[in-house]
Amino acid sequence: MAVEPKQDQALHDLELKISKMLRSGVYIAGMLLLIGWLWQLYRSGDTLSDFQTYESKSLTETIHWAVVMQDRPLIISISGLVVLVLLPTTRVFLTGILFIKQKDRILAVMAFAVFACLVASFFLGIDL
Repeated sequence: MAVEPKQDQALHDLELKISKMLRSGVYIAGMLLLIGWLWQLYRSGDTLSDFQTYESKSLTETIHWAVVMQDRPLIISISGLVVLVLLPTTRVFLTGILFIKQKDRILAVMAFAVFACLVASFFLGIDL
């Protein structure tokens, strides 16, 4: 079954939008991380001093502590990491949608299965 030129162009445009979104996401994540790290360096002068002793804390505890203590550099850095981690997951989801538009059900089911595994692994891997 041949793909119509109009439909082929629409799929190409969708792929282009996905790639632009991913590129923008990497830039945003990088800028958030850079701003957070530079702010932390400016504020404390020695970023390695925080690593003198190791304290095992969950992600929610770390975020709660950062909000209570108004540690904006840490909040910005964590936001950058969250954006960076969500990019591949978003890509898998949008690829599943792309396969649906191409009417390739087998690959769409596989993409959404990978997406479900990624989401489950995030929730299973986070120590709340």
